[in-house]
Amino acid sequence: MRSRFLVSLALTTLTLGLGLAQAQVATSVQLILDASGSMFSRLPDGQSRINVAKDVLQSFIAGLPDDPGLNVGLRIYGAQVASGAAACTDSVLVLPMQGVNRAALQAQVAQTRPRGATPIAYSLQQAALDFPNDASKKLIVLVTDGQESCGGKLGSVLDAFKQRGIEVDLRIIGIDLSDTARKSFAGIGTFENVQSGAQLASALGRATQQVVKPVSALLPVTVKLTSGGAPLTLGAKVSFQAVLGGPATALTASGGSYGGSLMPGLYSAQVESAESGTQQFGGLSVAVGSPNAFTFEVGKVGAVKLDVSPIPPVAGGKVTINFSAAPAGARNWVTIAQKTDPDSAYLDYQYVTGASGSLQLTVPDEQIEYEARYLLANPDGSTRVVGRSAPFTPQRTATSLDGPASAVGGSQIQVKWTGPNNDRDYVTVVPKGAAEGTYTSYFYTKEANPGKLDVPLTPGDYELRYSSDNSPRTFASRALQVTAASYALEVPQTAPAGSQIQVKWTGPNNAGNYVTIVPKGTPVGVYTQYFYTRDGNPHALLTPSAAGEYEVRYSTEGVSPNPTLASVPITLTASAYNLDAPATAPAGSKLSIKWTGPNNPGNYVTIVKKGDPVGTYTQYFYTKGGNPGSLQTPPAPGEYELRYSTEGTSPNPTLFTRPITLTASSYKLEAPASGPHGGSVQIKWTGPNNPGDYVTIVKKGDPVGTYTQYFYTQSGNPGSLSLPDQPGQYELRYSSEQTSPNPTLYSLPFTVK
Repeated sequence: MRSRFLVSLALTTLTLGLGLAQAQVATSVQLILDASGSMFSRLPDGQSRINVAKDVLQSFIAGLPDDPGLNVGLRIYGAQVASGAAACTDSVLVLPMQGVNRAALQAQVAQTRPRGATPIAYSLQQAALDFPNDASKKLIVLVTDGQESCGGKLGSVLDAFKQRGIEVDLRIIGIDLSDTARKSFAGIGTFENVQSGAQLASALGRATQQVVKPVSALLPVTVKLTSGGAPLTLGAKVSFQAVLGGPATALTASGGSYGGSLMPGLYSAQVESAESGTQQFGGLSVAVGSPNAFTFEVGKVGAVKLDVSPIPPVAGGKVTINFSAAPAGARNWVTIAQKTDPDSAYLDYQYVTGASGSLQLTVPDEQIEYEARYLLANPDGSTRVVGRSAPFTPQRTATSLDGPASAVGGSQIQVKWTGPNNDRDYVTVVPKGAAEGTYTSYFYTKEANPGKLDVPLTPGDYELRYSSDNSPRTFASRALQVTAASYALEVPQTAPAGSQIQVKWTGPNNAGNYVTIVPKGTPVGVYTQYFYTRDGNPHALLTPSAAGEYEVRYSTEGVSPNPTLASVPITLTASAYNLDAPATAPAGSKLSIKWTGPNNPGNYVTIVKKGDPVGTYTQYFYTKGGNPGSLQTPPAPGEYELRYSTEGTSPNPTLFTRPITLTASSYKLEAPASGPHGGSVQIKWTGPNNPGDYVTIVKKGDPVGTYTQYFYTQSGNPGSLSLPDQPGQYELRYSSEQTSPNPTLYSLPFTVK
């Protein structure tokens, strides 16, 4: 499988043998790894994309230098959430850019499992928040096998960096991308496409060479062997093989251990002994700054039994794996790999504990021979395979689509499907002949059968496709002819501003179709007042309150910006407004106001303090309530405005205003100085007797708005007030309900005996 790498030893030395030169200035590097479901797929040379990416990244990390000015972090997307809206925000900074923690970086890469979507734009926007805002050099290296799958706008991703004043060098390395996917990265950073592990290693070296300079540096490596825990010092052969290829390096036996010199990188080891035969150990990192000392337990371990069901499994689906007779170990794990893959390769996996158990893993969408493997974890981080299942070959399920042969542009259709219904399988509609992986409107098969699709607006030849985020292929397709819809609007040529007009429309009445009115020449997608076509035909539309030239537009949601499908002009004429009211009035009194205006829905009259912001209101009446209307004035004297306003836009505009002065009223209470507890007292009052005016008795010093027993002034003068049962010092108060807290307009001390 790895013979293609035999010519790449010099490449490994050049790009990944990194005993790197010291940086002159601080450098911040963020690696971003794609862990979307399609990373399970195979490259043209037969290797899985995720294994290649892991091998290359771990080898690169192994050679990072001990440089105090170098900071390397790691962000991974698609590894946590399989589907749904959360999959499009599944992007995690697993290690910040703080120094170089090789072991942690390698561990995070090694344990990455492809699972979900490809939120590239979101990940880059989040990355803008990860970097320090300082003078350090800044580099992002994004490794991905697909294009944006969450609708993010790649063209604007660097804006987030500009807003923070950060300059960043963005390098994107695509793994076997289609032409469509490659084009999606045009003009965004520096892009390179690769189709093998060797090409990926070379591209990674080029992407980082400006800030991380490779040098050749052999590192000492030592190995000790044990069998059943006892040292094994004689009669064994130990050799190391770089996972990126090249000849094996034999270690030399000396003083009971084995030693040699290797370039930094990721390795597997082979141990041959008379006692245990030939054994393979994987996951060996030879790294700068590490002792690179390994201990391999080569004692025989009873084979772990692995059973896989169903047989054959569905390609791209899940299998259940039962294991038994397993050795002890908290970090042992079970994985799936191609039968011809080296022991160090793995795809989906789960850690296991105990002597037996059951788990589920995802198999790739490939009809090639696989096996389940049980890996025993050693204390030094290495692994060896101690159990294998019988080989199995996933089988692809018959897939089909049943939908209309034609549909009106912008309409919604139902599509029935048959297929494997694996996680992240979806149905979409695309232009005929579009590249594999292209999508527009879609639904996941897990969501519905039949499912609903929004048809593109543009007429032409299209295809319905059954596809999967976990596979680059199209499972099934069906032709769809999209025809043009007819659109028209009938409205009056002129109408009063702020009035309601009747709009008759012609159109497909698709979900999300709506009619709105906007100023002439307004950009596409802008809307003000609107109604959905589903609400009726004809239907009322409220016009803006400002006179001028406008357009009534038939538009639709679902495409950004919402396109205009039909438009007709309309002229809005100014309406006459007036308010007839006295120039002065007592504060807290009721006014009768005669108004002149269009009396459109939402028109109202209110009173506010002079100079209050547009849209402010206190007491008010709608013009539809009658003419003249009644308005309660505030209780505080001062300069105010009467305003004719309307709802519907924010802030509610003022269409006419008239000043009014509110004068202070005279307030007085006349009552005896004291009275018996539980009795009553007669109180004569002087005041405007406005609605809501009342007299109450409260304890001396109680907060404004407090009340106990009370009577409204409108009930008579004098009024009778019951006294509290508790003797003490009290106040008689003349108050009003018009504002909160109810203000005290006059106060008189009173003693309850």
